[in-house]
Amino acid sequence: MQRHVVATTPGKLILMGEHAAVYGRPALVAAVAPRTRVEVTSNDEGVVVDLPDLGQEVRSGWLQVLEAATAARVRWQAYSEDPTAERFQALRDPDPSHLVRLALGELAAELGADLPPMALRVKSDLPIGSGFGSSAAVAVGLLGGALCFLEGEVDRSCVDRLALEVERRQHGMPSGVDHRTVLQGGVLWAERRPDGELRTEPVGGGQILSSRIQVWNTGQPSETTGEVVAAVRQLGSENQATFERLLDRMESCVRDFRECLMEDSGSSDRVIGSIRDYEACLEVMGVVPAPVQETIREVEARGGAAKISGAGALSGSAAGCLLVCWPDSWNGRSPESLAAYNRLAVELGVDGLSCEVDA
Repeated sequence: MQRHVVATTPGKLILMGEHAAVYGRPALVAAVAPRTRVEVTSNDEGVVVDLPDLGQEVRSGWLQVLEAATAARVRWQAYSEDPTAERFQALRDPDPSHLVRLALGELAAELGADLPPMALRVKSDLPIGSGFGSSAAVAVGLLGGALCFLEGEVDRSCVDRLALEVERRQHGMPSGVDHRTVLQGGVLWAERRPDGELRTEPVGGGQILSSRIQVWNTGQPSETTGEVVAAVRQLGSENQATFERLLDRMESCVRDFRECLMEDSGSSDRVIGSIRDYEACLEVMGVVPAPVQETIREVEARGGAAKISGAGALSGSAAGCLLVCWPDSWNGRSPESLAAYNRLAVELGVDGLSCEVDA
């Protein structure tokens, strides 16, 4: 087999709906550039994965990655039966390359461990652990690229299903929104149906996304997404009635923001109100560290709105991505605390998984 496959995947940014989506509430998510690139070629023996971003190389056999993925599945099953923050620690693997092994192991579980050898190279320009869906981008890129290499085409339903399993091992109880957005691309409305299936449909973004939303990186959070999600779940279990009311308020914000995007009216007042209200809910959940809250208050004092995008953080001074929306009357002056962050030149609503084959 002499194929050479290049698979690329976008990142993702949650416009609104983080945390609430874990509990079946809707979310609005955008696929974003820059992209992750996975190259797949033939190899003499086993599986070799070059990870220049991590300064690592993974060498294994299909049987070994299958065994590792099976063991991870058993640990996840135990966690899913009692998803506490403490049990999540037993699920985690400190090796930064474990995501690659999980993806390849899930592929071996699907297709069998007698697959031909292959060499892969993964290179990403997405920040890690900052709300850009870097793990989903790698998982979807690896699965899509390897399937395309093995079969000459991509079964997207298979990638969708296997990527969710990889994300579960990585994050515990994910909503499924990250990998679905990376796979499909565009701006998606995501909502879980009563039967448990995640339903997604494209949403226009238009003027609001292209001209009003800025993306800033506050830095990598102190905790992983899985740790933050587990902590929020613990909070919800302590007072379920209050937590459900909070989720209701968050869902109302998401639905209002969707209407703003679909109307594309150009007025920022309603958008700013929705963003401020949702951010307030995230702060009640305890996922926005105090230094980031201070910056958000300064943005609000200038008439704008800001909210974290993604899981956020429980401690420290960083919370990943920050979405900022300014009013029509904004004079272009940002708070000094915001200017201390890194503004990112990202494109919202880009294409999803793409695979090219050189025979």
